[in-house]
Amino acid sequence: MEQLGASIKEDLNKSNIELKNEIAELKTANTEFQNHLDQLSAKNAVIEAKGLSFADELKANFNSTKPELLAKGFEFQLKAVLKPQADINPEYKPGIVAAPSRKVNARQLFAVGSTGSDAVKYVRETGYTNGAAIKEEGVAAGESSFSIAQATALVKTISTYIVVSKEMLADVDGITSYLQNRVPAKMAEAEDNELFFGVGDIKGVATTAVQFTGTTFAMGTGATINQYDVLRVSANMIAKANYSATAIAINPTDKTKLELAKDSTGNYIFPYGNLSVAGIPVVETNAIPEGKFLVGDFRFGAEIKDRQGLTISYYPSDADNVKKGLITILAEERLALPVYHPGAFVTGDFTSAMVALKK
Repeated sequence: MEQLGASIKEDLNKSNIELKNEIAELKTANTEFQNHLDQLSAKNAVIEAKGLSFADELKANFNSTKPELLAKGFEFQLKAVLKPQADINPEYKPGIVAAPSRKVNARQLFAVGSTGSDAVKYVRETGYTNGAAIKEEGVAAGESSFSIAQATALVKTISTYIVVSKEMLADVDGITSYLQNRVPAKMAEAEDNELFFGVGDIKGVATTAVQFTGTTFAMGTGATINQYDVLRVSANMIAKANYSATAIAINPTDKTKLELAKDSTGNYIFPYGNLSVAGIPVVETNAIPEGKFLVGDFRFGAEIKDRQGLTISYYPSDADNVKKGLITILAEERLALPVYHPGAFVTGDFTSAMVALKK
């Protein structure tokens, strides 16, 4: 037992010596590693202190006093940290980015009312003979007469539908808000066509308007005619009929032509911005084709009568939607457009109107 104990003690002493030696070696290695770290930190501090950018390094090399460096040239390597990293997630913009809509729609120009019927009937004057004059004693007064006629503006429906899948509604971010904004914007474009140029049950104001004529305000063959002249004479035609024009609707391109018009010295004739003609605001809208114009008393000459405002309905059970997992989206509105005074509107195209003013 004494020999065994002495043997174990001897082995432990050897192990302790070997362990101490290994610990000493590890300390030495750790000291060397720390020295390397300190050197790297010092270099990094110098770089940060000097603010070495690509431009700084390039300038330093060009200004180098070593001729062999300029003779051989120099190169730079992009550090890995400067390269796009595969694990960087791109920014995601929620919702759906839609194409822009018309900035101005026809509805914004008209007076708007409501109706609870399927038709709007109204009686308007079609003529008046004024016999009013000074009456001499014993002489009969002058007779006046008038003509009236009943007109009817039918309430019509403007509608469209879209079919989408349930998965699309559930998976695409912002699809519901997209539909609730985009569909009405496109419906407004269809409404523009009816309110301005409708020829069916909804007769647009440009369809019933007085066509431009320059015969009552000819400026002569030697005159320099531009688009402004046409619009001013149109406003005069409306004023001669005892109406007050509230807006001039033209295409953005034609408004640009007005703003770019120059006199003989090269100066702009009209100010840029809120252009007006005789105090009547010029409204640019793509609802009016290029080269056309519409001037009118939109508040007194006609009125939008809403029977049902724009509504958007969802039908999951339309046709075989249930079997296919589809949803039908219906957008519709009901309205009438009584044109009380066709003479409150003047329309035409610039080319022929300018020719008429030269006669």
